[in-house]
Amino acid sequence: MNHVFGIDGCRYGWIVAEEKPTGELNLKLIESLNYLERIISKKAIAGIDIPLAIHEKGFRMADAEARNLLKSRASTIFSPPAKETLLSNSYTDACEINELICGKKISKQSWFLFSKIKEARAIFCQEHKKLKLYEVHPELSFMAMNDMKVIELGKKTNEGFKMRYKLVKMLFPKFDFEKIRANFKRGDVANDDILDAIAVLWSTQKIIANMAYYVPKKPETPLSKIYY
Repeated sequence: MNHVFGIDGCRYGWIVAEEKPTGELNLKLIESLNYLERIISKKAIAGIDIPLAIHEKGFRMADAEARNLLKSRASTIFSPPAKETLLSNSYTDACEINELICGKKISKQSWFLFSKIKEARAIFCQEHKKLKLYEVHPELSFMAMNDMKVIELGKKTNEGFKMRYKLVKMLFPKFDFEKIRANFKRGDVANDDILDAIAVLWSTQKIIANMAYYVPKKPETPLSKIYY
C-alpha cells in the first residue's frame, strides 16, 4: 500500500500530514520535498498546496473556476506565473517577463513562492518518481467537507479556525491539535498550516478512492487540475 501525504507550505518549509493505521495523525516538518523522497521506502502519493501544472501563458482555467467556486474566498487563489517567468533571478525581472507574456506583473506573494513552485515541479515533472504529486487547494477541501458550502470566515480568524477545526475533527476523530501544536515552534508553522495539511491529506485520500472533485471541468491538459 502506498504512503499517502497531505503537504502544505509553511515558514519552515513544508508541513506533511499522514494518517496512521490507528487513525491518529502524524505531522512533521521538512525543509525540502527531496527529503521526503529520500525517507519513503516505497512509492508515495501526496496532495500539495502549490501550483504544479504551469502554462506558457500563465492563465489557468483551474484557477478561474476555483475562484468562481470560492466566491468571497476567491482571493485565496493566486495567479501562478507564466512558465518562462519562473526562470527569473529577481522580482523586477519576474514582473517584466510576466507582464510581457501575460499582460500583468506578478504579486510579491507569487514571487516568494517561486522556490517552492520550482521545488515541487522538479518532482511533478519527473517521468519516473517515488513521489507522485497532485495539486490540492485546502479552501476547496474545506468547502467539500462543509457540504460544498464555502467557509467565508478567514482561516486566521478565531471563528474561521474553529469551523475548520470542527470539520477536521469530525473526519479524523483521533486528531489531537494541542498535542501536535506542541511539537512545533509557532515561528515555523502556523495553526492554519496544520489544518491545511490535514485538509489536503483528506482530499488526497479521496483522489486515491476516485471520489475527489477537481477543477476545471475541461482541463487544458490531463494534469492541469486542482483537486478537492
